[in-house]
Amino acid sequence: MADEEPRDIKLDLEKDCLANNCQHKVLAYNACLERIKDIPSEKEPHCYHQYFDIVHCVDVCVDPKLWPTLV
Repeated sequence: MADEEPRDIKLDLEKDCLANNCQHKVLAYNACLERIKDIPSEKEPHCYHQYFDIVHCVDVCVDPKLWPTLV
């Protein structure tokens, strides 16, 4: 056991939150990507707001699960 590599559970928690708690944000982001894919790049279309909504959702979901493990 002492020779085992430490494992970062944050990545597992993020994947779980992304798949379960934040799926609605992912769907909104994907819908935005679909809406802007045919817009010329000169107009600089983006989905920044939807992307950061996902990041925020995952952070809020992971936070209470991660801190108790950091002892």
